[in-house]
Amino acid sequence: MNHEITEWLFDWFKSRVPGLELKADENYIDKGVIDSFGIIELVESIEMQFSIRLDQNDLQSLELFSVGGLTAIIARKQ
Repeated sequence: MNHEITEWLFDWFKSRVPGLELKADENYIDKGVIDSFGIIELVESIEMQFSIRLDQNDLQSLELFSVGGLTAIIARKQ
């Protein structure tokens, strides 16, 4: 299941930044991939795609800022 989550996340980022080279442990904010408005869009997309709700702890976690961390958050919520 984690592989499918990770693949979906990479596809989401690549749909916004074609040709993006991003590793699972890289901070996509630091790389300038998306900004704060992009995070809102990402969270909404995750919640819709995986039928989960990210709570305040998830949104304040450093895991939020990498594909690997997001995969872990989503997997825990399912």
